[in-house]
Amino acid sequence: MPRKARKIAASGVYHIMVRGIDKMQLFQDDADHIQFLFYLNFCQNDQFEILAYCLMGNHVHLLVRTQKQNTEAMENAMRSISIRYAAYYNRKYDRVGSVFQGRFASQTVESVGYFLRVLRYIHNNPLAADMVADLSHYQWSSYLDYFTSRSGLCTVHTEYAFRLRTREWLLVWHSQKENNRVGFLDVDNSKKRLPDEEVKKLIFRLADCQPCELRLLPNEKQAAVFSSLHYEEGARIAQLSRLTGIAKGTIRRMC
Repeated sequence: MPRKARKIAASGVYHIMVRGIDKMQLFQDDADHIQFLFYLNFCQNDQFEILAYCLMGNHVHLLVRTQKQNTEAMENAMRSISIRYAAYYNRKYDRVGSVFQGRFASQTVESVGYFLRVLRYIHNNPLAADMVADLSHYQWSSYLDYFTSRSGLCTVHTEYAFRLRTREWLLVWHSQKENNRVGFLDVDNSKKRLPDEEVKKLIFRLADCQPCELRLLPNEKQAAVFSSLHYEEGARIAQLSRLTGIAKGTIRRMC
């Protein structure tokens, strides 16, 4: 069965996640973290830029900017990083076979609001996992590149975020709690479900109407609402169809 084509971001910005095969730890020591960041930086170019990253025990989160027309540059860069790191890891730990679980997952980041939420989500992973009590104590994410004078092993294009908000604003933003983590790429996404009541509240906030009234809005507005609910908030197509009375196929085409 052919792979599902990746959704192309009009913004050129993507949230990427890779994970270790069979939940294997990708980083056994500091040297492994350093080597991965070296490869990540090595594969950067003007068509594949790192906006944020966080290296966790068995997975990695990246926020990248690439070509707006297609995903080729992103695919090539991620393939190169995976091949190089797998060769390093297998050689060091005397093993053979895959290091990463399948191909990398990607999610489009189309709006400024969602970009800011994804940036915060990526940086807050160590805090959410109780790995540190303070984000400034975790050295394997780009948080320090944003909020200290650190110049790390991997160049992070912080200027993209700083064109949207000031450093001071972003620092406060990172300290605020994310109310809905369901829509983000995560190793446990398959276990998460957005409650119906939360979806109803989101529809009212986005469209100022009840779910059953959404069909009365212009198609362009419906598409914007469904796209935000599905891709950014994590609502399921079947769930949206059930709540709004709009056919699943229609919602899928709008998204």
